[in-house]
Amino acid sequence: MRLRTGWALVTALAAAPANAQTVPPDPAGIAVPDLSGSDAPAVVDNGWKYFFYHRENTSFAEAYADVADCYRFLAPAGWANVAIPRFIPWVERVPGERAATGYFEHSGLVGLAIGGMIEGTLTRRDRQAKMRRCMEPRGYTRYGVAEEIWENVAELPPEQGIAVQAKIASGPTWGGKVPVK
Repeated sequence: MRLRTGWALVTALAAAPANAQTVPPDPAGIAVPDLSGSDAPAVVDNGWKYFFYHRENTSFAEAYADVADCYRFLAPAGWANVAIPRFIPWVERVPGERAATGYFEHSGLVGLAIGGMIEGTLTRRDRQAKMRRCMEPRGYTRYGVAEEIWENVAELPPEQGIAVQAKIASGPTWGGKVPVK
């Protein structure tokens, strides 16, 4: 009997939508950055790197639910959380021998310096790829925005970032261009 009750609970939880507990905030209290300069040539050139989504005839509540649902795929910020296949040799470890810890066993300071230079780019690309895979099949179109604006919104706590992006996605168009890449 207890097993049957446990399976019923697991089934009910699995069937519930992931964002059922997500209650959107009041859109009137959400400040959206000025996106009017999104048609500038420099912004258009980097539109494939820095962008927000928009969909015509979408309510704020619907956009909020969609963005919140997509946010659950984003790992916490940091390159250590980006999944890349790692090389693991197929040899037994000899007792007392140092084990390999990553791509470069003895990278030292040079490896740390190179990793520090590319970490931000890899983290941004990972985040954007996950958002594209989640938002574009839902009918949202991405439009380029200025790098500074995108970074300011991306650095917000998730609750605020979701709200700002949902208001942008459901609000009026702002003159951004669809990226070519």
